[in-house]
Amino acid sequence: MISKTFEINEDNINNRLDIFLANQFDNLSRGIVQKLIESHSVSVSGNYVEKDYKLRLGDIIDVEINLISQTEDQPQDIPLNVIFENKEFFIIDKQAGLTVHPGAGQKDNTLINGLLFHFPAQRRIPRTGLIHRLDKDTSGLILIAKTLKAHTKLTDMIQKRLITRKYLALVHGKPISGSTIDKPIGRHPTNRLIFTVKKNGRNSVTHYLVKERYKNFSLLDVSLETGRTHQIRVHLKHAGYPIAGDKAYCSITKWKDSNEKEAHAIQGLRRQALHAYSLAFTLDGEEFNFNSDIPIDIKQCINSLQK
Repeated sequence: MISKTFEINEDNINNRLDIFLANQFDNLSRGIVQKLIESHSVSVSGNYVEKDYKLRLGDIIDVEINLISQTEDQPQDIPLNVIFENKEFFIIDKQAGLTVHPGAGQKDNTLINGLLFHFPAQRRIPRTGLIHRLDKDTSGLILIAKTLKAHTKLTDMIQKRLITRKYLALVHGKPISGSTIDKPIGRHPTNRLIFTVKKNGRNSVTHYLVKERYKNFSLLDVSLETGRTHQIRVHLKHAGYPIAGDKAYCSITKWKDSNEKEAHAIQGLRRQALHAYSLAFTLDGEEFNFNSDIPIDIKQCINSLQK
């Protein structure tokens, strides 16, 4: 059983209860949060309320999460690239375009549905074993626990920042050098589908180094201290280096000194050029380090850029 308590400040007044809680728990989908509310695992100032309850200043939210899987998601034959498996966990190299888990906007055809098809025993693991998430159009490595013991350990490790996650991001612009972005992130005040740097947001820290420089773009090596929704995309946009192909956070359609080949390559990206290429951690005294090659679509785009 995990218990959490939140006090509502001015930044979250009038937010829906389910949306607020989904933002607080990086590993819980909005659908799972709604089930917690419906099962009276969530109270607001001592009362049970509906999922669309609008938060008020000073509300005290108490949440109890029972670590028993109660998923109703159905198995589907979705191809999964499992690059490593032992008795405790899987490492999956997720393709771009695959949503990680069912939610309000997508009920099936997700990585979780594929897991339940290929590995039915995952139904017995909290959150089907999911330790962290990737956005639908971000490719790369995802860690999945196979046992309750491993799930508890790995979840605790990621919360304590003991799992190293690294990404490659192709961005507009040319940073002079690497840097750290330490800016709080919260839901956008008018567009609820995206996030932004904002006062009273959740603490968020992103590090980046310049791996390759091009005439109009840079390939960055990015690492996370925290794992907020859309964190890398939001932070790099805020820093002035939005990720190429990111329809939600990059509005650049023309740039100085572009040529036809380069412009066509960038405009042809069907997703943000962001790839989770590395996972590293130590579990029960054994060191693990996993890597994933940059996908062909991003590689072809990079090959078309001007030096």
